[in-house]
Amino acid sequence: MGIASSNVNAYSNGNDSYYSNENHYLYGIYMGLKWQCVEYARRWTFLRKSSIFENVKGANDMWNQIKYIQRVIDKEKFPLKKHSNGSPNRPINESYLIYPIQKDMPYGHVAIIVDVLQYKIRIAEQNFYFTYWKHNYCREIPFVQKNGLYYIEDEYQVYGWLEIYDQNQLKPLDKLTVEKIRIKYENS
Repeated sequence: MGIASSNVNAYSNGNDSYYSNENHYLYGIYMGLKWQCVEYARRWTFLRKSSIFENVKGANDMWNQIKYIQRVIDKEKFPLKKHSNGSPNRPINESYLIYPIQKDMPYGHVAIIVDVLQYKIRIAEQNFYFTYWKHNYCREIPFVQKNGLYYIEDEYQVYGWLEIYDQNQLKPLDKLTVEKIRIKYENS
C-alpha cells in the first residue's frame, strides 16, 4: 500500500472484512496476523526501535494493556506514556495513535504518527484504506488546541496516543542486531 517516511512497508488485506488468520514472523519474531493494523504497529516497532510489545487481541486493547515496549536483544523495557485525546501535550512523532472499538472498527485501530506539523499529524497504517499511498504516509489528520488541550480531529473517535519514552536509547535494526536475533530466534 505504501512505505512510511520511517521506511516501513504497509500491506493490504484487500478489504476490511478479510481476515487471513496467517501469522507473520520476521527473523523468528512474531509480528502478528497478516496484514492487520497491530501487525504493522509491531513490525514498525521492531524495525524502527528494535523492540516489540506484548500480544493483544485487538488494537483497542493496546490503550489499556500495553504499558511498555521491550528491546528484543536484551529484554530491557521502555515505558509508554499515555496521552488521552484532549491532552495538554502536543501529539508526538513516533507514537501509537489508538482508536477504540466503533462502527467500521470491530477491534479498534492503531496507526503510527510519522510526522507532526503545525496543525496536523501524518500517520502510517495498514488495513484501513485499501488504496496506494500518494506520499510517504497514509493520511493527514488535523489537530487543534482548545483551552490549552490538544485534540486530534479524525472522523473516527480516538483514544489518544502512546508515546514511547526511550530518551533516544532505541535505534532501528542494524545488520549486527539482525544477525544476533536470527541466531537466537529463527531456529527456536
